[in-house]
Amino acid sequence: MSVFYFEIVDAKPNIPCVGENLPSLAAARCFALKYAALLLCDQGEMFWEGEEWVMTVTDANRLTMFTIMICATAAPATLNLKKLS
Repeated sequence: MSVFYFEIVDAKPNIPCVGENLPSLAAARCFALKYAALLLCDQGEMFWEGEEWVMTVTDANRLTMFTIMICATAAPATLNLKKLS
């Protein structure tokens, strides 16, 4: 097992870095996707305002293993829907 750290850059509200013992890099990638999906759902409307969302995953030595970057932008057709709700 290896320790992997999952850190979200510039999150509002601040999300603390999470460390997980995982058996492999493949397991860390799978965990990162699941964790990212959970956090993005919890952030709701803040995520849809067009800010880039970045998760950096490092190993026990704090060497970057990979980065996930996500940015969402609402289509113009949905902008009027937001005003109606």
